Amino acid sequence: MDRMEWDEAKKIIQQKIVRGTDLNTKRSRLRRVIQDNYPCTKYDYKGENGFLVRIGNNDKNNLEVPWSMLERCFYALNEPEGYNGKVFRRYYQRQAKNHPCHVHVVGMIFKKAGIADSDSAEMNYYLKK
Repeated sequence: MDRMEWDEAKKIIQQKIVRGTDLNTKRSRLRRVIQDNYPCTKYDYKGENGFLVRIGNNDKNNLEVPWSMLERCFYALNEPEGYNGKVFRRYYQRQAKNHPCHVHVVGMIFKKAGIADSDSAEMNYYLKK
């Protein structure tokens, strides 16, 4: 795959990441997309569309993942180190502090959409070649 641009990646994500999509890593078991096309309001997202993702048994822990977050993190997939927790915390310190699993939910959205691969420990995500 040649270097993918965000517009193409977004279209693929919209097609493949839908309600019910499993976003679990090898170390998680409850992460599922509850709703796509969801108006995100936490963290001053101002109703921007994105995804609502269950990460545990309690709804208060559900994560909101707006499109702007995915776009910002997407560009790191092309970097030698890839997308990882360090990249996420650079842009989203509050979210990472409150729910560190944001890192892998975003990474798994890319992976389940088929645009990224991860290393064996699922710590770094890279644009699929």
